[in-house]
Amino acid sequence: MAHEINRLLRAFASQPWFIEPRKAEQIIAALELRANYGVRAEPYRAEPAQRPKTAEPVGNVTVLRLYGPILPRAEAVKDISQASALMTEFQQAFRSAAADPNVGAIILDIDSPGGQVDLVPETAAMIRAARRADRPIVAVANTLAASAAYWIASAADEIVVTPSGEVGSIGVYTVHEDVSELLAAEGVRVTFISEGPRKVEGNPFEPLGTEARAALQANVRHFYDMFVSDVAKGRGVSTAIVKADPEKSDKHFGGGRVYPAKQAVELGMADKVATLDETITRLQRGNARGGRRADVPTRLLAFGF
Repeated sequence: MAHEINRLLRAFASQPWFIEPRKAEQIIAALELRANYGVRAEPYRAEPAQRPKTAEPVGNVTVLRLYGPILPRAEAVKDISQASALMTEFQQAFRSAAADPNVGAIILDIDSPGGQVDLVPETAAMIRAARRADRPIVAVANTLAASAAYWIASAADEIVVTPSGEVGSIGVYTVHEDVSELLAAEGVRVTFISEGPRKVEGNPFEPLGTEARAALQANVRHFYDMFVSDVAKGRGVSTAIVKADPEKSDKHFGGGRVYPAKQAVELGMADKVATLDETITRLQRGNARGGRRADVPTRLLAFGF
């Protein structure tokens, strides 16, 4: 069990992640606890039995929940110590809401630290393509939209942050764990049998070489540039502002940091401070574009828990 969790930890760390670092550390700490002490937990369930799927009809707004660490699908990682927001499920529900002529507004109810990049840019593009003048799409950071979750939120017409909420963490990182000295101390030697000049570079059983480091850096930069471009496009600012270092410029989008609601609005990272209920009420009353249709029920669909 511990051996398998250690393998999972290395896999978790070695790929590009769009996740708020504090949450990543929490997930890793939980997995390390299991590795060291054999603590067991209930296996991940894509659909927790106690999670509500619908709400009472109260207006013309469809609310899509995006809760927990973002993963592309249920099979990606079966156990990261909590249920996750699955992009495949979210995309399916969003397409359904966007295609429904009776939906007057769509709210993305987000509480996520981010996660894997897989299917995130595709999801953001899908949201941008669905924007139209008579049906607002509003992302609500309720209470956290960080990294990959902020990437998705930035594709909406508007970003709202709850009074205690935070947004940001624009950046990407990967980790190389060199366990060669630890294995040597234990008398363990790992030998790769491979074909291809760079097939096993960057593995955790030897120090990270110059070429492997450069390749990892280029991979991280590729996804970072994609992230920055989408945020700039969605928020209507230059990529220079999104990339700016908050210690060197007054106009910036955090430089990898998260910001509380009021400051996020001042920086242009979000549009207003309000609760989820206040946002639903505002859209039902037709204060947003497209007016309202009181005969259409609110739908509440949940992803993650």
